[in-house]
Amino acid sequence: MIFHELTIHTNTLGSELVGGVLMGAGVSCFVTEDFNDLNEVIEEKSIPFDYIEDALLADPGEVKVKVYLACNEQGKLQEEEILSGIAALKDAGEFDLGSLEVTFSHVDEKDWADNWKQFFHPLPIGNRFIVKPTWEEYTGDDRIVLEIDPASSFGTGQHETTALCLEELEDMELAGKSLLDMGCGSGILGIGAALLGAEDVVCVDIEQIAVETTRENAAINGLKAGVLKAYHGNILTDEALCNTVMEADRYDFIAANIVADVIIAMLPMFKTCLKRGGTMVLSGIISPKKDVVLDALLKAGFTVSTAREKNDWAVIVCQK
Repeated sequence: MIFHELTIHTNTLGSELVGGVLMGAGVSCFVTEDFNDLNEVIEEKSIPFDYIEDALLADPGEVKVKVYLACNEQGKLQEEEILSGIAALKDAGEFDLGSLEVTFSHVDEKDWADNWKQFFHPLPIGNRFIVKPTWEEYTGDDRIVLEIDPASSFGTGQHETTALCLEELEDMELAGKSLLDMGCGSGILGIGAALLGAEDVVCVDIEQIAVETTRENAAINGLKAGVLKAYHGNILTDEALCNTVMEADRYDFIAANIVADVIIAMLPMFKTCLKRGGTMVLSGIISPKKDVVLDALLKAGFTVSTAREKNDWAVIVCQK
């Protein structure tokens, strides 16, 4: 897949406002190249380094904010919203935000794939799963093989939050049950649940490419037609989508590997669509936010059964 690369030329102050424009357009991941950040590393020597690329030192006053948009309808709409937001910053003229020039280029996903694939190998998770890329063979013990091609979506099992969720799911009685995978990324949690016997899996993600990747991975893992359905959209703002996937008392389980603030915002919806006695597995939570989420769960009427951490990331298991 070809991606549009947008580079917004600004300064340190402007990068904060540009980030707000990107977030408003539904873009949660972008790259900020700021010499001030690099200079802190150089002066404080907090991170060892042997070489600094000359291009990073070319203009210490300029900050570049880069974003990569898919070449599909969602990417086109996001680009239009970003350009409109940058134009509004220019027109305001209240502060010096640099040139706010936007330059364009294209990036081939194949170039990324050739680089990162060398680091993705079969990975045992918990006691029951082995997560492996589609391009590698695995002959081993009696673990459940979860075959994933993440494309440009989150979810290979290598991140602590994904592993934490799979470790919790593997010990649950999922056979014949229903599960909602909110923020599905590559679909790894929903597909893992289906391989453990779940018969009604619904996956949702705000990124269109994640939903496409989830459907492809479901087919790769041989899931029967109808077992897994994947939807694209923002459950917090899309009423039609909310009505489709958040039916009252629909799910036995919910897996949400997102971020603390979004989890908290979704708790009323989760409480509605989760069956009485149903279980939620929540992660994507940095350790300092764990207590905030725990407090919100208790106030919402959930009972917490597990809260543990791995390398500054937390997973919480609770029941309605």
